[in-house]
Amino acid sequence: MSSWISHLPKEVVYKRVVGHGLNAQELAKNPCLDYFFVKDLNQDQKLELGDSSFDAVLCTVSVQYLQQPEKVFAEVFRVLRPGGMFMVSFSNRMFYEKAIGAWRDGTAYSRVQLVVQYFQCIEGFTQPEIIRKLPATGKAQDGESPFSWFMRLVGLMSGADPFYAVLAYKNFKPVHE
Repeated sequence: MSSWISHLPKEVVYKRVVGHGLNAQELAKNPCLDYFFVKDLNQDQKLELGDSSFDAVLCTVSVQYLQQPEKVFAEVFRVLRPGGMFMVSFSNRMFYEKAIGAWRDGTAYSRVQLVVQYFQCIEGFTQPEIIRKLPATGKAQDGESPFSWFMRLVGLMSGADPFYAVLAYKNFKPVHE
């Protein structure tokens, strides 16, 4: 799930990057994408992509809008190669009117658990792993100006949002040396 940006590390060399989104104009401006397609996964969850054709699938700040997440996760499972990784990442931000009720009404903990449950609904994913990066505490960091501390406290500087990711692998977790 993408738009004009892919949130991919620039230092990594990718064989091929395929993007999905709802806006063709935004996707066309994304310099990371080799190919993209437009599709509303709330209307049709079928991905016109080959079985076992991807090493990794990323869903960034979009899971909260899926109305049929189990069907989407099943399709992701189908297109992943054995050992392929599916990572779902999100923060506490959302378009409130577009997010599903369980997401809008949930807490950070319940949202993480909801994504874990989506993975657990699809037989063949490994036990989901959870990554949490919480913003710095309200205390000023060493060498930080009082102004910077205040701006971070009120959310006007980067690092103010929590980051959550839930990831699992198809069938097995590869061993890398």
